[in-house]
Amino acid sequence: MLAVPRVAHGLDVKIWPLFRYSTGAGDDLRWTALGPLVEFVRTAETRDLYVRPLIWLHQRRGAVHDDRADILYPLAASRWQDRYQTFRFLLFSYRSSAPAGGPTPPPAAWTTRYTLFPFAFYRAAPTSGTHVGVLPFYLDLRDFLGYERVQAVLFPAYLRLREPRVDTRFYAFPFVSTVGGPDGRGLRLWPFWGYKDIAGREHTRYVLWPFYLRSARLAPGYGWDDVRMSFPFFAARDGAGLHTRAYGIVARTHTVNERAGYEAIGAPWPFVFKKRPLGETTWATWRLAPFYGRIDEHGFSSRFYAWPGYRWRALDRDDYHFERRDALLLLWRREDEHNDASGRQAHLWTLFPALRSRTVDGRRFGQAPALVDSLTPANRGVLGLWAPLWGVFRWDTEPDGRRDWNLLWGLVAREHGRLLGPWHIARGPAWGATAGH
Repeated sequence: MLAVPRVAHGLDVKIWPLFRYSTGAGDDLRWTALGPLVEFVRTAETRDLYVRPLIWLHQRRGAVHDDRADILYPLAASRWQDRYQTFRFLLFSYRSSAPAGGPTPPPAAWTTRYTLFPFAFYRAAPTSGTHVGVLPFYLDLRDFLGYERVQAVLFPAYLRLREPRVDTRFYAFPFVSTVGGPDGRGLRLWPFWGYKDIAGREHTRYVLWPFYLRSARLAPGYGWDDVRMSFPFFAARDGAGLHTRAYGIVARTHTVNERAGYEAIGAPWPFVFKKRPLGETTWATWRLAPFYGRIDEHGFSSRFYAWPGYRWRALDRDDYHFERRDALLLLWRREDEHNDASGRQAHLWTLFPALRSRTVDGRRFGQAPALVDSLTPANRGVLGLWAPLWGVFRWDTEPDGRRDWNLLWGLVAREHGRLLGPWHIARGPAWGATAGH
């Protein structure tokens, strides 16, 4: 639930568990019905309507248009802005956007996308036209998956990937492919034999992949890197400022990377691994997974013991300081954050499924129990639509530092230094924030 700013005068009516109605200065209003199930909050900047857990409607008031809707989060969501509209339902999504700058253009100038991932696609833009696809039958899309154009017919029977000056075609993907275009040349009968040449970028040969592979790849700014692999016995990569050897592929690895300034050894990788800056004698990273690991480099430090039993991480860079401890992944967590430049301080403590407690710049708020919200304490949809349903005990902080709390969705509460029962009618300060996020 959201908090309404405190004001000097207003009307507050509480008939638990039927409804609560509160007004404040100007346009401020808040009412609830049937505990946390229905809630409406109106301020000078926003309007929010909750029908938990079905829907959350949010409207931003003023010159900037920004409306949102969450339906049985995360089942469906939508957002409307002046130049952007989107809707998502499970794997289906719709997105429409207008070019930046100038007055808002008519709908014909917008770019529109419909996707039922990964089966059906529709793209329409004034510059590139209309492109559609229904996998596995047919696909024709531009600017998709990092390629200029992707085409498919009866996938995996035929697939075509177009890059700048390179055209790759697969027949019975991934077994037979050709590489063409102004800068491309190649033929691959995977995994038996293949070659691929892209001018100024890559030259690759293999026989019985991955047992024998030779490749040269351009590393921008450093020249060509040579890659050699004879699986499962040996692999190597050599280039200007980079040398890597792998024996038994993962039995022992050794990398000297002058480009990034480190040396690393794994034996066997990734379970036993150590890494240090070039010229240093102390290993900044040392890992014996899953029993113990540590990292101390560039202002970042971490430790784990019996992963995922316990982890600790800290970041100290310039004015920003962050520390986190957690156990059994996310079942228990504690975070402390401080910014010297802005003075912002934040603390978070969660214990699944019992507790979520957060403090931001002196304002402390949270609830118990905390089912999903203890695992995802920053998730907007969970905090807005779901967490209030199981928040038997919730607390928040007044601007003057006084602590408010709320038990059983308003049966008993402490607001503005007063203890309130299930029925209350008065004029005075607006409803407190005893159910804040």
